[in-house]
Amino acid sequence: MTSSLYRRIYSGDSLYSAWRKVKESAFSSSSETIRNEAKDFESQLPKSLSDIQRALSKKTFTFQKQTGVAKTKANGNSRPIVLSPIPNRIVQRALLDALSRIKFVKEALDTPTSYGGIKNKRVSMAVADAKEAISKGAAFHIRSDIAEFFTRIDKARVVELVAPHIKCPDTLALFQAAITTDLANIDVLRRQGLDEIFPLGVEGIAQGSPLSPLIANLYLHDFDKTMNDGGVICLRYIDDFLILGKDMGRVDRAFNKAQRELKKLSLHAYQPSATSDKASRGLTANGFDFLGCFVSAGLIQPSKATRERFKNRIKSDLDASIRVMKYSVEAGKISPKGTYSGALQNLDRVILGWGKAFSFCNNGQWIKGLDDYITVALAQYEVEKGRLFARASGNAQRKMLGVRLLSELHSEGTERA
Repeated sequence: MTSSLYRRIYSGDSLYSAWRKVKESAFSSSSETIRNEAKDFESQLPKSLSDIQRALSKKTFTFQKQTGVAKTKANGNSRPIVLSPIPNRIVQRALLDALSRIKFVKEALDTPTSYGGIKNKRVSMAVADAKEAISKGAAFHIRSDIAEFFTRIDKARVVELVAPHIKCPDTLALFQAAITTDLANIDVLRRQGLDEIFPLGVEGIAQGSPLSPLIANLYLHDFDKTMNDGGVICLRYIDDFLILGKDMGRVDRAFNKAQRELKKLSLHAYQPSATSDKASRGLTANGFDFLGCFVSAGLIQPSKATRERFKNRIKSDLDASIRVMKYSVEAGKISPKGTYSGALQNLDRVILGWGKAFSFCNNGQWIKGLDDYITVALAQYEVEKGRLFARASGNAQRKMLGVRLLSELHSEGTERA
């Protein structure tokens, strides 16, 4: 007999709610492939959702193979991101909603010192709580990251955590399948020597899955409780944590305790050092970086490293547009990814997302500095685009702008006929 928990997962309301969240994320993605996949799924509604519902109700739903993407981090290392097809993400979202109603899960998500991946909680709240602790006398801090956190999570331990509270074999089986990584491009990744960074075995949870933040919070629930039962406060956002206290000795002892607790999970945090960007230690009066922000008693602003990454993203995207347009002109075939209008729309999406993410920061000179940088970058982009246009024909110029030709659409229609 099917449990009420499992029926909730494939209910029409649950699947449609999950689709709305997946759609919002997909339509705002910088990836054209992801946006187009979501548009194709939407064009088949309501059948596309009904097919998922039918398969779940008959317990024949199968998660499709995913795609592994190795994102290059600032330090040159690769960060494994797993991109799942739309149906996978819808079911994972519906599963997340159902599990979030379980008492054990609700208690973990209600932890006051945990912020990441929790409904109605944001980075700004973690930063505000850090500032409040400082105002109440927390004069010292240690901030650190848990090394290779998602790739070291033990899937079996995750299942052991939730199994006693689910008590539904169908839901548990679906959950186990939902956290399994099966990559369609594994052979390509092997040739590139990147396959080992992806969570293909018993260890590791896919970053990019709607379930990964929930799993992180369940996995570290005991850590949160243990770290906040003494004379310090420990704020955690997924795998970043900040210890605040009134004296350095107490903070140091708390960090040592954190390492012992993490060792029980076969994890460890980065040690603070003057040369590390992963961890810091010292007076809160001097300020410190936390969750992409520079935090001090009277100031909150995006950290220097965060601002530099943003500027690099702006320049990289505009440079990529010029390269693609240049190639398109030389090859005589215009790529939609290299259009002028497409580049500007993408730039505006990046600015909008980044600006909203840091809108809680203090107003200051950093805003003018970034706006000035973008203005200069756009002016240079216009110069380089002008050089390309000067060498292109009228039709090529139009396509580079991102405006279609009726003649080409007519030819495509004739070929299909």
